Amino acid sequence: MNTLMVNDAKMENPVGERLEFKGGLVTGPDTRAETVSYFIVSVLGFSFWFLMAVPFASHRESYDWLARVHSQEFAKAFSFSATTFRPLAQAATWLGFQILNPNVFPTSVPRQALLQGFIWAMFVLAWWLIYTAAPQRRLFALVACVAGAVFFSGYVHLFHIYGIFYVPVVLTLGAVIHFHASGTFQKREVWFAVVATVLAFWHPFATALFLSYYFGFYLHTFRQRSRLQHLQALVILLVVSVAIVALIVPSSRTTSMPLDTRLFGFLVSYQTNEINHVASFVAFLLAQMVVVSMALSPRQKLAAFGIVSALSVIFLLKGLPLLLLWFLVVLVKLLSLRSWGLFFLMLAAALLPFGGGIGTPIYGLFAIIVAVYVTPLGWFGAERAISYVKVRYVIGALIGSAIVLLMVRAGIQVPIVTRIASPLLTERERTYQLESVLAWLRNSEYCDYEITFVEGAGSPIDSVESAITRRNRPPAGLKDVQSFWETVLKCQKRDLPKDTAGTAVVTFGGPALSGLTPVFKVNGTYAGEATVWVEHSHNAPTLQPIPN
Repeated sequence: MNTLMVNDAKMENPVGERLEFKGGLVTGPDTRAETVSYFIVSVLGFSFWFLMAVPFASHRESYDWLARVHSQEFAKAFSFSATTFRPLAQAATWLGFQILNPNVFPTSVPRQALLQGFIWAMFVLAWWLIYTAAPQRRLFALVACVAGAVFFSGYVHLFHIYGIFYVPVVLTLGAVIHFHASGTFQKREVWFAVVATVLAFWHPFATALFLSYYFGFYLHTFRQRSRLQHLQALVILLVVSVAIVALIVPSSRTTSMPLDTRLFGFLVSYQTNEINHVASFVAFLLAQMVVVSMALSPRQKLAAFGIVSALSVIFLLKGLPLLLLWFLVVLVKLLSLRSWGLFFLMLAAALLPFGGGIGTPIYGLFAIIVAVYVTPLGWFGAERAISYVKVRYVIGALIGSAIVLLMVRAGIQVPIVTRIASPLLTERERTYQLESVLAWLRNSEYCDYEITFVEGAGSPIDSVESAITRRNRPPAGLKDVQSFWETVLKCQKRDLPKDTAGTAVVTFGGPALSGLTPVFKVNGTYAGEATVWVEHSHNAPTLQPIPN
C-alpha cells in the first residue's frame, strides 16, 4: 500500500501552504486498477444519467443555431450574438452544427450522439485533472459521485452541441486545481495567463476563474517574489482583467439588467441545481463533512455542527439553497488553511451566476466542482477507512451500475432508478417528439401555419417552478423554434394571402385545448402525448398518431 506518514500536526504542500491536519496515514490507490476504478466512481454520478439519456435530439437554443447555420455564412459565427463577444466558441459551435448537417431534419441520431459524447468526454478529462490532484482520491471519488448524481442539472449542456461553450471553462478549472496541487503552477503562470487571456474570446468564465485563482496565488507568494516577478504578476493581472472587461460588449441585457434581477438569477441557478429536499439534505451533509474534515478540537467541531445546523434551518425557512451554505463552509475551511488561491477561485466560481443573471443551472456547476475538491481535503481518517474496501467490490459496484443503466435504456422498469430518471427521460423524449411534430407539419397542409406553444420555455428566472418540474414544458423556447420554422421548414403557399394562414398549437401533455382540433400526435413512454392543435375545420384530417 502506498502510504505517507504524517507525524506532525502541520503538512506543507509544494507551494508552501501550511495545512493543519492530525497525524496518521495518508493512503492512495495502490494499483492501476484501483486508480482507474475510483476515477470511474468520481465521474459515475453525472455520467450515469448522461449515458442513460444520450443522445437528445434538438434541444433549447439548438433550433436557433440550426436556423443560423442553415441560412447564414460562416463569417457570421464571428459576430456578436451573446451577452459577451465569444467568436472562438461560436465558430466551434458553428462547425459542430455543420457536422450535424443542418440540411437534414429530423437531425441524425448518430451524429447527435457523437457530438454530445465529445463534450461529455471533455468534462471527464477535466475531472481526471482534478482527480489526479486530490490528496484523498478514494474519498474525493465518493464525494464527486454523490454530488454529480444529485446535482446533475448543471450538466444539462452536455446534451447540447453549444455545450462546447463551457468545455474550456471546465478544463481551465481542472488545470488550475491540478497545477495548484502539484505545486507547478508558478512555473507555468505566464503561459497559463496567455491561454486564459485567449480563452476570453471563447467564454469569459474561463478567464475569470484563472484571474481569481491567480490573484489569490499572487497574495500567497507575495513575500517570495522578486521585483521582476512582482512586475510580471501585476502585468498578468492587468492584461487578463482588461481582456475580460473589453470583451463584455455592451448589450441591452448586460447594461439594463437590474440588480435585483441578477440576484434572483443567482439564487435560481442554485435552486435549479438543488431541485428537491433530497438534494437539500445532501448539501447539508456535505457542509457537515467539511466541518469534520477540518483540524478542529472536538468541542470546536461540536459547536460548528450546531452553527451549520442552525444556519440550515434558517436557509430552509428563507427558501435559500443549502448549496450556498456548503460553499460558505468550504470558504471558511480554505480561509483557515490560508489557501488563498483556492479561496478566491471558490469565491469567484460561486459568484458566476450573478454575472449571468438568467438562472441557468450550469452557472452554478463550477462552484460545485471546486467544493467537491475541497470537501475531503485533510480527512485522513475517512480515506484510511475506505482504503480497506477491496477493489473488487468497487469494480463489482461499477458493473452493477452499468447493468442498471443498460436495463433502463432497454425500457425495463427498474425500481427507484426509473422513477428518479423519469424527468430526464421525459425531457429526452420530448426533444424527439418536437422534431417529429415539426417534420410532419413541414409536409402537411399546415406547412404555412405559424407555430406556438401553450407553455413557455424561456430562462429559468421567467418561471422557476416550470424550469424545475418541467411538467408540460416544451423542450425548446418558442422564439428558437419559430426561428428555425420560419427560416428552414415553413412553406409559402402562393395561392393564399399570407395573412390567412392559421396557427398550429403544440402541447406536451396537459388538458385538451378548447375550441381547437387535434390533427397529429406523437405518443410517448415517459412524456405522454405531444399534440398539434388547429382551429376547428370541416376539412380537418383525421388525427394521425405515430408510435414512439
